[in-house]
Amino acid sequence: MVIMAIVAIGLVVWSRRHSPKLTPAVDSTSAITESPSAAPVRKSDSDNSRELASLKGRLADEIRARQRAEAEAAALRDKATAASAQSNIVVSFGKVEDLGQRAGALLAGMGDLNALAARDPNTLTPDEKRRLLELQRDHAKLLGALPEITKFQDSPDDYGRFFKNMMQQAAGLNDAEAAQVETFMRQRALEMNQLGLNAAKEPTDPKQEEAWEERRDQFNEQTADGLKKVLPPGAAEKAGISKELMEFLEMDFDKIKPPAATKAQ
Repeated sequence: MVIMAIVAIGLVVWSRRHSPKLTPAVDSTSAITESPSAAPVRKSDSDNSRELASLKGRLADEIRARQRAEAEAAALRDKATAASAQSNIVVSFGKVEDLGQRAGALLAGMGDLNALAARDPNTLTPDEKRRLLELQRDHAKLLGALPEITKFQDSPDDYGRFFKNMMQQAAGLNDAEAAQVETFMRQRALEMNQLGLNAAKEPTDPKQEEAWEERRDQFNEQTADGLKKVLPPGAAEKAGISKELMEFLEMDFDKIKPPAATKAQ
């Protein structure tokens, strides 16, 4: 029995030494997961910086393109504005001709305005009160348009057309008479610009401004006297042509008050 036990133990030992060795199975899933080549690639900080810089560059290009488009649109608007100026369109108050007619209508009604404003308000009838209010409103509108009217001095064509329409409305001139006014006032505007007495040439130095104003006052007086000679008899008086009117249209209120205000005092 002892011998049999020893033989059995020997067989077991021998079989273990000579039995084939099995390679443990490899989990393909875990192998793939653990493979360095299958791991997600993460961008470095330098890559992110380059991509951000690229996006910024494209954004800057788009901004510059938009700015160029806006500049081109502004240039087109300027051309349109220049074209409107050539057609004598005044943005704030309408055409030169319209302003002239409105001013002429007020000049024609100045007699009524002064007479009604000088009366005791309690004595005015409802119709007279309504008429006075309309004239006062027209007068206020003319005051508001004076900055535009003053600029007509810088354009002889506008200056001539303004006075043509103003005088035709105020004095009832026919077309031929109104054309003579336009020609005369255009020539006076040309001379005014040549002498540097138009609104755009007003000096900013107070010392020079006083002498400039005196020369322009003399020029305006000569213009008013010359215009009276161009007009048919009675038209100048009907329209109230005077050097004071010329000063009023130039907004020289330190020298002349609006006619209505003068009469009302």
